[in-house]
Amino acid sequence: MNETKASSSLFVAIALGASIGLLVPALIVGGLLIGLREPQVAEAAMQQEMEAKLDVLGSSLPELLWNLDTVAAREVVAAVMKSPDVVRVVVHDASQGAPFIEMEFPDRKKGRSLKGEREIFRGQARIGQLSVEVDDQLSTAALSRQRWLYAATVGGQLLASLALILALLNSRLMRPLRRLGGFANDLAAGRFDAQLPPSSTDEIGQLGGHLEHMRTALQQQFDAQRALIERLRGMAETVPGVVYQLRLGRDGKYAFAYVSEAVKDYFQLTASRLGKDAERWFEQIAAADRAAVRDSLQASARQLSPWQQEFRTYRADGSERWLYGNAIPQLEEGGSVLWHGFLTDISSQRRDALELLRYRNHLEELVEARTAELAEATKAAQAASLAKSAFLANMSHEIRTPMNAIIGLTYLVQSDSTEPTQQLRLQKVADAAEHLLSVINKVLDFSKIEAGKMQLAHAEFTVAQVLDSISSMLAQQASEKRLQMQIDIAPGLESQVLLGDAQRIIEVLLNFGGNAFKFTENGYVRFSASIERDLGSALQLRFEVQDSGIGINEEAQGRLFQDFEQADSSTTRRYGGTGLGLAICRRLAELMQGEVGVHSALGQGSRFWFTLRVDKSAVNTLAQLPPATRSHAARDLLQQFSGTRILLAEDNAVNQEVAVALLGSAGLRVDVAQDGQEALRMASEYDYGLVLMDVQMPLMDGLDATRAIRDMERQRGKPSTPILAMTANAFAEERQRCLDAGMNDHVAKPVVAEQLFATLHMWLSQSSKTRAP
Repeated sequence: MNETKASSSLFVAIALGASIGLLVPALIVGGLLIGLREPQVAEAAMQQEMEAKLDVLGSSLPELLWNLDTVAAREVVAAVMKSPDVVRVVVHDASQGAPFIEMEFPDRKKGRSLKGEREIFRGQARIGQLSVEVDDQLSTAALSRQRWLYAATVGGQLLASLALILALLNSRLMRPLRRLGGFANDLAAGRFDAQLPPSSTDEIGQLGGHLEHMRTALQQQFDAQRALIERLRGMAETVPGVVYQLRLGRDGKYAFAYVSEAVKDYFQLTASRLGKDAERWFEQIAAADRAAVRDSLQASARQLSPWQQEFRTYRADGSERWLYGNAIPQLEEGGSVLWHGFLTDISSQRRDALELLRYRNHLEELVEARTAELAEATKAAQAASLAKSAFLANMSHEIRTPMNAIIGLTYLVQSDSTEPTQQLRLQKVADAAEHLLSVINKVLDFSKIEAGKMQLAHAEFTVAQVLDSISSMLAQQASEKRLQMQIDIAPGLESQVLLGDAQRIIEVLLNFGGNAFKFTENGYVRFSASIERDLGSALQLRFEVQDSGIGINEEAQGRLFQDFEQADSSTTRRYGGTGLGLAICRRLAELMQGEVGVHSALGQGSRFWFTLRVDKSAVNTLAQLPPATRSHAARDLLQQFSGTRILLAEDNAVNQEVAVALLGSAGLRVDVAQDGQEALRMASEYDYGLVLMDVQMPLMDGLDATRAIRDMERQRGKPSTPILAMTANAFAEERQRCLDAGMNDHVAKPVVAEQLFATLHMWLSQSSKTRAP
């Protein structure tokens, strides 16, 4: 019945849609055509007819008006008035004010009036005027009749066509569809023996054939599902557990819709007995767990969430058994809830879990003990690291302090000595001291890299500036060994401004270049730079140092960049070294996101290379690096401050002697403080031009003394005196501590006279500007 109504409503919908789709457009188009075009045509026709009447009157009246023949003129006008649409005709004599002839039918005026006028001429002379007024009522009525006739004609034709179309539609589409619908209902009800009456070979017939094929397939699937259900039922009876369907009715009572026969092994109850009353099942659950099972089922029913519960039952011999229930709830029509699930015996798992819990507790005790041991080991490692850092700092201080005396006194003696042999010996002392300082610096650099405390600068530089510095530093070695030093920079890289640590790049190249000059007796040493890869905002650079020296065998190449390794580690080796230089180069390259390598063969020279990543700078050009100031030139510049009184805070007598001599050679007057307290007292009593402050001193160290001097200057409103730290501690942390305490700069020990003089000149120049009135 429902299918018949649906088909009828579809037929009505198609009929209504076709009627509207055919009639309305046709009537609208026809109405628009008649409503827009025909009125214009009718109006044009009335205008033409009125013009014709004016032509008739205009040709007939001139002689009659000239002769004042009123009778004949009236007959002419009356003939025109016989037209039913003429409302009024007026003829005027040009010599008279009153109308010559006037005829009017007011009752004809029912619609819109249309007027026309014309001058009356006899020859070239104007003798009068006539006007005609017509009504469009008759034209409008004719147009209306034409519209109704169009609507009736078109509508009748369309309705006849529509009736024919709908009849065909019902016989060829709707009736076969209703038969197909009935056949589909039979299939849905499982009546697979239903037959479909023969039909045509059109699309509807093909659809019927498809439905018959579907009937066959559905019957096969139905049979297969029935067989599957039987197999599943058999499996449910054999699985290790209980398969069940438990229903909770709206009355709050539980009942098993299905339970497998295995239930009798778990509850001493048959499936048939549980199917009648589920309360027997609850009675078999241990009293301590019964309420929990009911509460969890109620919660699962309210939330329609999976039910999972562990509970206990008892075997026939009275022993305890643990069961695990797991089920999925389903809300049924009428409000009842049906669980589909299973019950399994987990007694052995519970025993294993208890054993595992005992083992885990024991393991946790072991972990806590190991954790405590690890914490102690970590604390010990941290203490060792701190001790190592403290040892390195103390070693740096203890070694650099006497090195300061050696280098400083050697410089002073060289300055005063004029005897060539003595000068040569003093130069050898200075070279040995510089070599020892280089070894110390390498050890400290290696330690800082290993501790992760090495920090890279990020300043602007160019490759040309770096290689110019290398050329200047190694020019003397090249000259002494009569070797060619070649510089090769890739096009476009020479003027490219980059961001990175130029000093560390120079350090690596100096190491490579120093080795190249050391192991090359004749030929050349070539420094080259190129772009390995353009990374957009950065570049991957490649530097190479190639020589024509003795070369390195393949076995030794594998050890070159390892810590404390050398190509020749024998006791008869010709060349010295610590084995740290190339290892530091490798670590520095890795810090700069690059790597190092070597290509060499015995007797064919070597090519050492390293890569690094640098950022591109937004600056297009960079000023050339200023040439290094020679020591005597820096001292000469410092002479402009000759007589300036400065304070030296230093507790070591030898360092006092060296510093006083160096500063005195530049014309400066030096007062010496033995410790921090004395330095504070002297700084408060005299306005010094500059203070050189040692960091490690008795009574009060240099940091506390600096803070006290700054507080004293603020309280007295005095300008800040430049305070320069002098320390043998080479770590960056020490420099930062000095700056944080209020010092202006840092001079490392051993003091290099050239650097000391240049630094003093810079700060004395700045101080003189700030103190000038």
